[in-house]
Amino acid sequence: MTNRLLINWLKLACIFTGLVGIIAVAASTPVLSKPWLFLFDILNWPVDNNPAAFHEETYAINAVLGGVMIGWAALMYFLVKGPVAKGNIEVAKFILIALIIWFTFDSIGSILAGLPGNVLLNVLFLVLFLPPLIQIVANKRVL
Repeated sequence: MTNRLLINWLKLACIFTGLVGIIAVAASTPVLSKPWLFLFDILNWPVDNNPAAFHEETYAINAVLGGVMIGWAALMYFLVKGPVAKGNIEVAKFILIALIIWFTFDSIGSILAGLPGNVLLNVLFLVLFLPPLIQIVANKRVL
C-alpha cells in the first residue's frame, strides 16, 4: 500500500471520528438526539427503543464526549497531515500507542458500565486506524 494511501486513509478515519463527535454533540439536546439514541439502542442490543430518551444529565455528557471526540479527531488529523506525512514516524507511533490506550480503557469501562456492545464500536474505530498506523510504523518511512 502506498504511503499516500495510508495518509489519506488516516485522514478519512479522523474525519469519520469527528463526524461521530458532531452527532454526539447534537445529542446534547432532545430535539437532535435521535441518531445518538439509536446508536445506544444498537449497543444495548436488542433494538427495542431502549433507551427512548436520555436522562437530563446525559445531555451534558453527550456534549462533553462529542467535544472530546471532535478535538481528538482534529488533533490526529493535523498530526497525520503534518508531521506523519512529512516522515515523522515517532508521531505515528505515539498516535498508535494512544489509540491502544484509549481502546483498552474505553472497552474496560464499557464492560463495567454494562454496555459491552460499545466494545464492538470501539473495534470499528480500531480497525479504521490500526492498519495504516501499523504499516507506517513498520515501514519506518512516510512520503
